[in-house]
Amino acid sequence: MKRTDLAAEFTADVEEKGFELTDTEYEGVKVTEITLGHQAVSIIGKPAGKYITLNCADKNKYVCARALAHYITELMKPCAQWERVMVAGLGNISVTPDSLGPRTVRLIPATAHLSSVPEFAQLGLRPVYVIETGVMAQTGLESTDRLRYIASNILPAAVIAVDSLACTDFSHLGTAVQLTDTGIAPGSGVGGDRKPLDSAIMGAKVIAVGVPTVIDLDNIAENVNSDMMVTPKNIDSVIKDCAEIISLGINAALNPALSPEDISRLLF
Repeated sequence: MKRTDLAAEFTADVEEKGFELTDTEYEGVKVTEITLGHQAVSIIGKPAGKYITLNCADKNKYVCARALAHYITELMKPCAQWERVMVAGLGNISVTPDSLGPRTVRLIPATAHLSSVPEFAQLGLRPVYVIETGVMAQTGLESTDRLRYIASNILPAAVIAVDSLACTDFSHLGTAVQLTDTGIAPGSGVGGDRKPLDSAIMGAKVIAVGVPTVIDLDNIAENVNSDMMVTPKNIDSVIKDCAEIISLGINAALNPALSPEDISRLLF
């Protein structure tokens, strides 16, 4: 069975009812919106909820970021502007295809510690916590357990988790940005099988954002039966570009009052 994390791929060959699919555009960016009902869950094996895929191939990163910000804002409703949000970067920064999460959150400024500053309320800023989870081999902890412990103390209204994904269609590799309100299984993009990170476990809305960075070898080569996964030779630039797009989108959705200069000053 071919493995993919993209809803646009795992519903492609399913004829049974149980999900709704809509193709649309947002400022020129092609968008596929899929809503999985409970009937489709048993057929497809993915959680029920909304899956939104942006096709960012050959698009300006700021255009893609605006589209991403729009859909993050939509998925976060009814989370109020003043409520806390935790942004988590999942993955291993030392393994390039798995480094999307940590590289993204390093471009997102934490603002929760500034909430006592008078300008904070005047600008209408949101308290944002930024967490880089690492992986179990580095920390000895499941990413989900670590985030659940932190969330139980700071009580965020929402968690935005960024991670690398896997796909079966070569055209989606490094170009498709998927958002979902169903959560995520950390490490899924590079063959990991960890505890799921979802609203039931976190006690808060969970929005997962990811980009396919790997593909099974047997999906792109004929007569091959292998457990190997491959990644683009320009994976370094792919990760850099995708981290910029996602961080721009998250920053715009959570704290639109911050200018690029403000963000640069707040990053460490």
